[in-house]
Amino acid sequence: MADKKPSKKKRFQKILAVSSVIISLILSSMAYFNTSEIDEMKSGEDGDYSITRMGPIYGTHSCEKGGFSIQIGIDSDHNQILDNDEVSEIRNVCHGNQGESGPMGNRGYWGYNGTDGLDGSNGTDGIDGIVGESAFIDSKVGEYGSCPEAVVIEMGNNISSKEVDSSIKICFQDLTSGMMTDIVVNHGSSFSTLCSNGGVLNDKFIFAAYDSNGCQLYERSGNDLHLLHSEPTVDFSPGAILGFIEHDNRIWFDATDELGTQLWSTDGETTWKETNLSGGINSNDDLLKHGDELILNHQGGIAIFAESEMMISGDYDNISSVNGILIYNTQDNISIDGNIHSGELNSLAVFVNGHYWFIATSDIFGPQLHRSNGQNLEQITNHLQSDTGLHIPPVVVGDRILFNSGGLFSYDPVNSSLSELNSSLQNVGEGVDAVNHDGMLWFDCGIPEYGFELCVSNGYDAWLHSDFATGISSSNPSHLALIGDNLLTLVNDPIEGGQLHLVSEDGLQLLWDHDSGDMEAGVHGDLWITQDMVYYIADSTTHGLEMFGWSHGELTDEWIIIN
Repeated sequence: MADKKPSKKKRFQKILAVSSVIISLILSSMAYFNTSEIDEMKSGEDGDYSITRMGPIYGTHSCEKGGFSIQIGIDSDHNQILDNDEVSEIRNVCHGNQGESGPMGNRGYWGYNGTDGLDGSNGTDGIDGIVGESAFIDSKVGEYGSCPEAVVIEMGNNISSKEVDSSIKICFQDLTSGMMTDIVVNHGSSFSTLCSNGGVLNDKFIFAAYDSNGCQLYERSGNDLHLLHSEPTVDFSPGAILGFIEHDNRIWFDATDELGTQLWSTDGETTWKETNLSGGINSNDDLLKHGDELILNHQGGIAIFAESEMMISGDYDNISSVNGILIYNTQDNISIDGNIHSGELNSLAVFVNGHYWFIATSDIFGPQLHRSNGQNLEQITNHLQSDTGLHIPPVVVGDRILFNSGGLFSYDPVNSSLSELNSSLQNVGEGVDAVNHDGMLWFDCGIPEYGFELCVSNGYDAWLHSDFATGISSSNPSHLALIGDNLLTLVNDPIEGGQLHLVSEDGLQLLWDHDSGDMEAGVHGDLWITQDMVYYIADSTTHGLEMFGWSHGELTDEWIIIN
C-alpha cells in the first residue's frame, strides 16, 4: 500500500528546517568572507548575530492540540540570550490531530467460576477485660514514719483505693532511734520477766508493759504510744502464758481480768475477750496457727477459731502444724492427720521427701529420730541423748535434716546416714532460737577455748562463725531475726554491753548501741521487727528496763539519707 501524500503542515515543517540550514550556511560564508585576508584589513565593529529559541505552547494560537513556537531575533546586547525585547519573528508549529483508533481485538473467553470454600466456625467470645483505674501520684513533706524531716513521693495504679505500689523516701536527718518507753516517768522499769511479751501487726507494735496499775497492754506506731487496755484491780498480764500470735489481722494473747485468764485479741485499737473457758487458761495450754485457723490447746480439748468455732474434746500436747495437717500427742499415742501410732512426740515436726520427721519415744531407747508417711511410723536412730530435739527440733537445711543431741547432728535421708557435725561444738541452740537463713542454720554454741558465740552449719559441716568476744570471753547471742535478706542479732560486748549487730560473711557489724554503758540487751522479751523499727528490751543507765527501737530503713534501702 503506497504512503499517503504529506500534509501541508509537514511540508511546511520541512521547508522551515531547510531554510534554517541555508540561512546558517549563508551567515557562515559571510563570516568567513569578512574574516579572510584579515591580515590586510583593519578590525571592524563586532557584528550582530541572531539567536533562536524554542518553547512549548498549550492549546492556544490556533494550536488546539498544543505544539511549540520558534522565536528568532538579534542578540543586541551580546549576552548570548534571546531576550523578549529582542524577538523579531515568531513561528508556531502545531501538533496534528490524534490518529483514529485501530480496530477492536477479538473477545477473550470467560473463565470458569471457582468452587465456594467452606464456612469457618464462629470463634469463642472473649472475656470482658477489667475496667482500668487511673494512676496516681502523691507527695508528703515533714515527719513521716521514722524520719523527722522527710520528702516522700508515693505512686499507685488505682486512684480509687489509693493503694501505694511504689515510693521514694528521702530523709534529711538521721532516722529515729532511741528509748521508746518510760511509762511511769523516772520511776523504775517498764518490763520484767513476766511482763515482756509483744507482737507485730502491720506497722503496729503491741506489747505488755508496766504502768502504775500493773502489767497492761500497749500499742506503738510511729512516734505515738497508746494504752490499749488496762485492768486497774489486777495485772492484765497480756501474753504471759501463750505469748502473742498474729491471726486474721489481729493479735491474739492470753490476759487476766477479775474473772480469770482467757483468750483475748486486738486490732491495735480495741480489744475483745474471745473465750470464757471453765477454769481459764493455764501454763500447760498452747496457741498456734494452722493455715487459716487458730488453735488453742486447752485442758480437755482443742478449740479451733476460724469462720466458725469448734471444740475437739480430749487431752493433747506438742501440736505441730506441718504440710497442712496436725501432728500431736493424744493421751496415749501419736496422731498424724488422724492416724494413730504408738509412741510420744518429743518435738515439732517437719516435712521432706514425702515423710514427716520428728523426735519421738516409741521404745526403751527414749527420744530418737522418727519418720512417718502418715500411715506408718519408723524409728531411724536408737543411740541419741535424752535432750535430742529439745533446743533444735528437726529442721531441713539443703538435703539434710539437722537437730541437736548434745551436739549438732545431721541425717542424710538419701543415704540413710547420721553424723555429728563438729564435735567441739557444745550446748548448741540453748540460748537462742535457731534461724534458717541463706541455705544455712544459725545458732548459738559453746566452744571451750572461745566461750559462747554465734555458730553456723550448711548441713555438711558446722563451725564458729566469729569469735566476737575474743578469747574465752562470750558474746552470748540472745536473739536472731531477719529483715529481708539481712540477719540481725543481739550480742554482748565485754566492755560496751548489749548491742545490735548485722551478721555478715566476715563477722558481726555493729548497727546500734542503745546505751554507752555496759548495759544488758535482749535478756527479756524478743527481737521484734516492724515496717520501720527493730524493737528490743534493754537495761539503761538511768531508767532501768525499757523498750528501745532502731530504725532499719537505711539498712533495707527503704530510705535515702541526706544529712
